[in-house]
Amino acid sequence: MDQTIEAALGTAARLDQALGDPMDERNPASFRAAVATDREGRFPQHLRDAAFSWGLADYLIPAASGGRLRSLDHCLALFRVLARRDLTAASAIAAGFLAGLPVWQRGTPAQRRAVAALLRRNELLGLPVGEAEHGADITADPRPEVLSGAGHVWSLSGGTTLAGHDGHAAGTTLLARTGTGVSAFLLLREADLGGHWRSDPVYETHGLRGSALGRLTLSGFPASPAEMVGPPGQGPETAARTLPVARLTVAGLALGGLDTCLRAVVAFTRSRRLYGAPILELEAVAVRLADVYADLLIGEAVCHELCRTARTDPHRFPAASARAGDLVPRLAGDAVESLAIVLGARAYCSTEHWHGIVEKTRRDVAVVAALADFEDSLPATPPDELPPDPFVPVPPELAWLGEPAADGAGGAADDGDPLTRARDLVREEGLPGPYAPRLLELLDHLAQIASGGGGDARLDAAAACASAWLRGRHRDDFHASGAWLLLCLRRIAVRLGEPQPADAGLRRQAVGRVELDHDERRLFSDIEVPLR
Repeated sequence: MDQTIEAALGTAARLDQALGDPMDERNPASFRAAVATDREGRFPQHLRDAAFSWGLADYLIPAASGGRLRSLDHCLALFRVLARRDLTAASAIAAGFLAGLPVWQRGTPAQRRAVAALLRRNELLGLPVGEAEHGADITADPRPEVLSGAGHVWSLSGGTTLAGHDGHAAGTTLLARTGTGVSAFLLLREADLGGHWRSDPVYETHGLRGSALGRLTLSGFPASPAEMVGPPGQGPETAARTLPVARLTVAGLALGGLDTCLRAVVAFTRSRRLYGAPILELEAVAVRLADVYADLLIGEAVCHELCRTARTDPHRFPAASARAGDLVPRLAGDAVESLAIVLGARAYCSTEHWHGIVEKTRRDVAVVAALADFEDSLPATPPDELPPDPFVPVPPELAWLGEPAADGAGGAADDGDPLTRARDLVREEGLPGPYAPRLLELLDHLAQIASGGGGDARLDAAAACASAWLRGRHRDDFHASGAWLLLCLRRIAVRLGEPQPADAGLRRQAVGRVELDHDERRLFSDIEVPLR
């Protein structure tokens, strides 16, 4: 087991419990409140305020800068449980976190203190996502003024689009063309004393309503060297360092949305009756639920493996994130659409079944998945040439998160290819129950495909599942028998275009696990995480 992952999920569970029961209609952090603000196009300020009152700001600030953030595991877990409440609020907070990454990575101590103070005032940065006509278009012309001992002052003009509740963004980090190339700047709205910052709503999105994209227009915004983040002319490199973390964050948001949809649909399939029995007993419905559960477990395994890579092999993290990071939003998007088929017409109703939370979340997940596609459209450095992940204090110049927590995650699961290791273990030690022969066949087949290279994200997902199983195979009978790993690998094989024979016994076990997590009010996860 990985102690860092379990500790992060434990922290996320405390946040979820502090937010109260999402099914309680009187709770301002309930599903009903989320749907109501969405319908009215309002930002869910109540949920954001409740999360910050709990102490979320400290988990958005690295430990090296006085916060409590020591690993990506906490980012993933916290955004995941926030997203299960309301993706609109969660995505705005995530956008603010990502906008601050350049400051934590390459900013000055004064810049870090400024962003930390902003967060502790429950304020957020806006995240630039380009501009509709021709991307970010901001120039930084030198001004004739010279600050005593500070060098030249730039005058920033141009426009970009901000994500993250733009009308209330307290600042942003953006790129601007300077005489030395493209440089990064931290701009705080409070520093605008002359009307140089103008924010206007531009796009109303189909999902994430209330957190519409807005256009930021700068007209001669003054910026001194104190506002420049990192060395002059290295803005693109500074931005590239944030992409691996952004991919993982988007994946966590998508998993949170999927959790809510699966929870709502499970409740529906148990209450809705057809032919004298709950529709959950229909084979077509049970197959669909088992497949969605497998997709969720696969996505979780991929995210946890990326977090572990960031901690244990930071130089490999950017490339691993580039290959596998956008797989999870796609898995979640497909899974949500599959669940919508089970709900039928109710999936389109904004008042049916849990106040219409599936209809809202379905739209939200589609927008989140599009964010992963947007990253693919950016001019990207080849994965193997990306800078090392700064969330790990190795090498020393990247020690901005502080010392890592004790991992407790070493051992056999870390040595060699996980698919090969899992195959050898099953072959040598066997498994209780009937699944060993089929699992061996799949492991051998996937290991052979993976040995041919090619960097397929689905094979990376298979390796992540094998790695998770090697560490947790003694957790319970579902793992010890190999059923958990077989469920995941069968689903990956299907996604590779290789249909698998029906397995009613495995399907019953998977659906039983889903029902148990639902009844025990736990996160749908490979690890037991209690929720409200």
